[in-house]
Amino acid sequence: RIGMPTEEDLVEVFREMGERSMLVQNAIDERRVEPFFQPICVSASGEVAGYEVLSRIRNEDGRIVPAGEFIQYAERMGVVHKLDFILMGRCFETVAATGYEGLLFINLSPRALVLKEFFEETRSLVREYGIAPERVVFELTERETVRNISVLEQFVKRLKQDGFQFAVDDFGSGFASFHYLKRFPIDFLKIEGDFIANMVRDSRDHAFVKSMATLAAELDIQTVAEFIEDAEILQRVVGDVFEFQLLSVPVLSDVI
Repeated sequence: RIGMPTEEDLVEVFREMGERSMLVQNAIDERRVEPFFQPICVSASGEVAGYEVLSRIRNEDGRIVPAGEFIQYAERMGVVHKLDFILMGRCFETVAATGYEGLLFINLSPRALVLKEFFEETRSLVREYGIAPERVVFELTERETVRNISVLEQFVKRLKQDGFQFAVDDFGSGFASFHYLKRFPIDFLKIEGDFIANMVRDSRDHAFVKSMATLAAELDIQTVAEFIEDAEILQRVVGDVFEFQLLSVPVLSDVI
């Protein structure tokens, strides 16, 4: 069967696009991008080893807008790097004020990394707030790919020389992440959460997770497990797969 959109459907689509685009632009103009901190814990002890910094927009009415509702529009507009700069600035400001000295995992589009201003802006922010580059872990995602991976490789190595660390996010969800792992100086491998969430019920997902953890260990890369949402999954991850790994990620409240 074939379904055709009505004029009302098209109007609704363009209305939503317009509203989301305005939301993003206003958030940039008024610097209403806020960092939310999700803990990354050592699997064996539960000790917090770092925080993943999640991007949120606080709407004019006070409502918190999650990244899934605005990131794709920011990417289409070509301004996602501006959101990243504001997020990093707000994050470093919070960290400096609280005295936290652990790791900070920050999601980035690969396209943001290859912008000329990214390197200098990042160096300026860590100097301004006294953040050691070794504490900042940039997470590379496949959400936006870069056609010339050699260019991205040069930028990654340049940041690495300054001390910044790197993680491959959602590992196992696509093919680009394997190229990242092969060509880039990666410090952390974050396993796609769907594999983790289903490994208790599905032997194939369990096998995938175990093979990824083994691969990371052989490459001397620390592994992070996402989507640990109950005690059963945590027990399986700690006892069966990650006994030789360092980190796991409980999915807790955004506000810690």
